[in-house]
Amino acid sequence: MNDDRRSLLRRLAVLSAGVGLAGCGSVTDPGPGEDDTPTEGATRTTEGATRTTERSTPGRLANEWGFDDVVDLVDAGADPTGETPIDDVFEDAIGAETLLYLPPGTYRLEGSVAADDASRIGLAGDDATVVPPDGNDDVLFGFGWSEPIDAAFCRGITFDFTAENTGGRPLLARANDAVFIEDVTVRGEADVDQDLVRVDVTGSGGSGMVRRLHLPDGALGDTKVTGCEVGDSNRGDVSFVDCQIDGFPDNGLYANPPKGSVHVIGGRYRNNGIAGVRVEVDDDAIVRGVHVRCDDAEGAGQNMRGIRLRAGHSVLVEDCVVEMLEVTSSDGGITFASELGGGTVRNCLIRVDADDVNGLRIKRAANAESQHGPFVCDSITITGTASGGGAIQASDRTGLSFRDICIHQPGADRDGLHADYVDGEFVDSRVSVTGDAFVLTESRIDRRNVTVADGTADDDGGASSCGAADVGSDESIDV
Repeated sequence: MNDDRRSLLRRLAVLSAGVGLAGCGSVTDPGPGEDDTPTEGATRTTEGATRTTERSTPGRLANEWGFDDVVDLVDAGADPTGETPIDDVFEDAIGAETLLYLPPGTYRLEGSVAADDASRIGLAGDDATVVPPDGNDDVLFGFGWSEPIDAAFCRGITFDFTAENTGGRPLLARANDAVFIEDVTVRGEADVDQDLVRVDVTGSGGSGMVRRLHLPDGALGDTKVTGCEVGDSNRGDVSFVDCQIDGFPDNGLYANPPKGSVHVIGGRYRNNGIAGVRVEVDDDAIVRGVHVRCDDAEGAGQNMRGIRLRAGHSVLVEDCVVEMLEVTSSDGGITFASELGGGTVRNCLIRVDADDVNGLRIKRAANAESQHGPFVCDSITITGTASGGGAIQASDRTGLSFRDICIHQPGADRDGLHADYVDGEFVDSRVSVTGDAFVLTESRIDRRNVTVADGTADDDGGASSCGAADVGSDESIDV
């Protein structure tokens, strides 16, 4: 391994570890609203503070990413007015190890730009917008598609998908050692059936970071478009930090690699079908400080889950806020899928106003391997005005532990825990509902130090009675 590669991987590892350890604040503080936008020259960190950052020049960025060769594409002949396509300029500029720089402007592409012959590629923009041809359904930038390259970087690019019948994949990054994507935005509702951003770190020792990816406009509800996905060839560790992904019918973030770990740190995910955040990994998976909100019953896609733990044996969800206010349909705010072999959800606030929707749902085990857990729910608050159904529903599992649970749901005929063929414990908790606190079928639940009360209507949907600040149904989660 050469020194440049060692240095690059070390920088990515430190960055990933830093955001993973920092967390994203208490669940009682859902973060900034639309009026809390940092001023120019400042960047919001995962703790909610702001830090001043110097604008990176191409030279500074090349040094940071380890590139010796920098090409200013306007100097190389690219038209920054959007009138003349710049495909040829891109193709001519790509070398074995090149940082391509787009100054402020609008740039038109007519086809795909590949970097399969490069070993390392970087694309950096400064207030740069890339416009595909109308009706596009192809990949715009494919870095390492046919064969993985060593490293791929992209920062500061906006893709304009606002034209009718325009979509496709703006960016695919497939690299052995490192993938780094930061401050990339896609504008316009995707109205062709093609997932947007894909990331694959193909080396088992490689690292990936996707930070401040903004996909605010989603896709048409009758498509099967995913916002961002980890690809089938991933083997490394990938982190998603402070991303915004809204309105996709087939998952907002689909973090489903066959190998490697996934960390989802901070960020806002709104009105996505199937799940706002889906994780399924054999190795370590963490979802921390994420805010998921479903508030559009006419939204994108069906089954608007908040966070879906699809599979794995070491999955941790903590310090998250999930709001299920209005939905097309939903399996629950945070769901343990049938294939999940073990997981922990702790220190989370779940608000459910949508009737008959569970705050937590632990589904029937798919097989003996996924039946015994452990499945731990610790320091969870479930509030909101939902009527019917239960705040928690669990089926056909053993090794369940519910600790420090506070349920206050004053909606009509709302129950606390529904348990069918379950073995576990429910301790040091409070349940205040209008229906039954516990509805047990062939289940053994060891209950210790549990307070049960009749649910009464509160103006805040019950949050204050659990000692938690109300999230507020009118709060904006735009970032």
